[in-house]
Amino acid sequence: MSLVIDANMKLFADRMNITSTRMIQDYGLSTVEEIIEAEAERGNTRAVKYARELYHSPEKLIKFFELGDVENKFAIIQKLDDKSRIKLLPKLINEELVMGLHFFTQEKLLQMLMETDIEELVRVVMEAFPLQEIVAMFTEEELAEFMQHDDLEKRDVIDQLKAMPPEIFQNFIEGVTGSEYTEENANNLFASFEKMPDDKFKKFMSMIDPDIQRQVTFQLTKAKPDYLTLFKNETYVEMLNKLMKPEMIKPMVVLNQETLVNMISELPAELMSVVASQIDSKDLAKFIQDGHMDLLEEALMI
Repeated sequence: MSLVIDANMKLFADRMNITSTRMIQDYGLSTVEEIIEAEAERGNTRAVKYARELYHSPEKLIKFFELGDVENKFAIIQKLDDKSRIKLLPKLINEELVMGLHFFTQEKLLQMLMETDIEELVRVVMEAFPLQEIVAMFTEEELAEFMQHDDLEKRDVIDQLKAMPPEIFQNFIEGVTGSEYTEENANNLFASFEKMPDDKFKKFMSMIDPDIQRQVTFQLTKAKPDYLTLFKNETYVEMLNKLMKPEMIKPMVVLNQETLVNMISELPAELMSVVASQIDSKDLAKFIQDGHMDLLEEALMI
């Protein structure tokens, strides 16, 4: 694909004070840079002035090379090597980067999420589902493992056991003690919890009624969302896999920009160029000025 700017080439010739006849005769196959250099050597002061204006003004580059046109952006970006093309991606906002995720299959997206830091993956899942629904999707095995996790604080668990809704709390006391609920029974039970070694208490918690485990887990993660990171990537990827691909991609906007850039960089060159073509025209102009002016020369149709 080439940039089509015939009208602008006439404007360029006028700015250089070059007649149409001489433009065709002397510069029929020349690039803009070659024309400017040749005219400067001839003493054409306009060429020198124009070169300074064009190459140092993003606005003039945007106007002359019609960088506001997405197809022109694509034509230029497509000529970059992968390393340079990837440098454009951080100039996009997350919402623009996420659009490129639609080019991946759902299987590939899930694979990349498996390799994502758990903190980021938790943010995606919390964006996709309400907390109560997330906790409802944990399996009994996952809840039991959570209750025995080394980073789960015994004090936090005890506090949340005490904070359970009254009816659930009463059933818990009666289930553990085997006696009718009384405040004394409850106090005695929690006193024994306080004295119990951490590992023994956690093993006890991993063996109680899964409904109680789920209630405590909900309260724990609501009070301290960081506890959600104690579950495995596989757990959350499986949750996201329940969604259709568009609905799975939507919450991925909360991923770190660096993570999204790394994902998009796995696209084939042409598709990556499509994504990068969303770049702001001024940002692209500045990028071109910073050592990539040759792209415009190669892309021109003269």
